[in-house]
Amino acid sequence: MLYVVTLAALWSAPGLCLAAGNFSQHPGFAAYFAAHPPASRPANRRDQALLRRYRPRLWIGPGQDAPIGFYPDYIAHGTLYNARGNVISTHADRALLNRYKHDPAVTFVHRPGRYATHPMVFARVDRARLGCTPTFTFLTYNFVFRDSGLPTGLAWWKAWPLSLIANLDDWHQLDHYTAASVVLNAAERPVALLLQQHNDQHSYVFGTDIERPTDDRVRLIAALRSNELYPWRRGRTSHRTVQYMTPDNLRYLVTGRNKPFYAADDITQAAREIRYKLAFLPLDDAFYVFQGRLGETRRLPGRSGPPGADYHTLPMFMNRALQLVAFHWRPGDAGQMQALIAFLRASRDQGRAATQTAAFHKLCTAFMRTLHGNRH
Repeated sequence: MLYVVTLAALWSAPGLCLAAGNFSQHPGFAAYFAAHPPASRPANRRDQALLRRYRPRLWIGPGQDAPIGFYPDYIAHGTLYNARGNVISTHADRALLNRYKHDPAVTFVHRPGRYATHPMVFARVDRARLGCTPTFTFLTYNFVFRDSGLPTGLAWWKAWPLSLIANLDDWHQLDHYTAASVVLNAAERPVALLLQQHNDQHSYVFGTDIERPTDDRVRLIAALRSNELYPWRRGRTSHRTVQYMTPDNLRYLVTGRNKPFYAADDITQAAREIRYKLAFLPLDDAFYVFQGRLGETRRLPGRSGPPGADYHTLPMFMNRALQLVAFHWRPGDAGQMQALIAFLRASRDQGRAATQTAAFHKLCTAFMRTLHGNRH
């Protein structure tokens, strides 16, 4: 049993929940949102037109559950509890969830069942720049899955003991960090794609890392069981994954050598395309900013439900232009890997702001050079 619990602690699919408390209470978030208050309105009509024009196409694998609607298919079926475990309501809805969105002690527990589903993707627009970048427009689409499982490519000798104490298909309730951002330049043309993959981001430049979509709609595929998003590929494909980004983990992602104990493979295999409806929420909606848990609290590390979708990375990495530039890495590119390692080390060491700025400038210069080499 100790071995099983140790494995569970080491491999927590949503590593954002590894902290003792709710990840929304991580130091730095309060200051970040005070400086960058979420808008109380959805995207305007012009931005909604951009979101519709560039909306991604999504494929899922054989037998894989499709995305759902957050409010009609998930929140409508469950119970909201207060800090003492007392029932607030068994009939939760958007209005009720928003009433308690700033209380980190509140927990929503979904009630599984066979319900009609209404695939709905929440779409938003953000604009950001940092360092040497121009202002980019980020069209972000959050797909929502009822639960999140461990990567299908987890080695059997790790998966088997965990399966004795937990459902590997339902490691935690709710997967809403499954987000894709189509990045537009000043001419409002797509130049890059930013994907949330497990607890970090990965950016791809169109024309260099992935094909430029001919119909303006990038093709994505959700990994089996974990739901993580990847650029579409034909056939059954393995993708190296790690729990979170560290210098050693990055080396493995780039080179494939010195595999960490808790690494695994996501598996993608396109079986069918999903049809979904776009919806537009104010950025201060509970879907994004809920500080409590949006899924059942469970004992093993990483198995409790997540907070709102805006709590998707560490506060120091919330700037989307930073995510786009800093997390643009390619398999086999050792030079780029070393530059990102220098940035990661500087970012996580206190008192090294100048070093961090210099490391980011190097990444930024290389990224912009790549973009300029792929003008279309």
